[in-house]
Amino acid sequence: MKMQIHLREAREADLTELGELKFRASVAWGDFVEELQNLPDARQVSQEHLPHIIVAELEGTIAGFVTILPGDDASQAELEDLFVAPSLWRNGVGAQLLAAAEARAVVLGAARMHVVANERARLFYEAAGYRLIGMVQTDFASAPELAKSLRPVQ
Repeated sequence: MKMQIHLREAREADLTELGELKFRASVAWGDFVEELQNLPDARQVSQEHLPHIIVAELEGTIAGFVTILPGDDASQAELEDLFVAPSLWRNGVGAQLLAAAEARAVVLGAARMHVVANERARLFYEAAGYRLIGMVQTDFASAPELAKSLRPVQ
């Protein structure tokens, strides 16, 4: 039975809950837990990002969220965050959020989506059509940099 996920725009009242979900999802694999516990940003979602966040709800509870930011040029969007409550991993929440993010990016005029992902999420993105374009150094480790063409360039 498919879960009934409701997608909506983020609200200011969501920020604390989104930050906590971000932290829970970030430490769920057990990687860099101590570093994340000492990083204030690990539990925060920027209020400046609020207009760019889509929230997934399941039965009135936040199940995940995605943040889509304009890229360095108008033809590209940046997938800044995609977090799902660990108890809901592998249930389609992330795929629905990713599809919504891509649709939003196209509406905003982007022809390509860019993301720097956790290595553990690489297969998720590749299954959705993203291709590895390089590796970048993050605060904690080297991470895959991926991109996807969202529509043919006209």
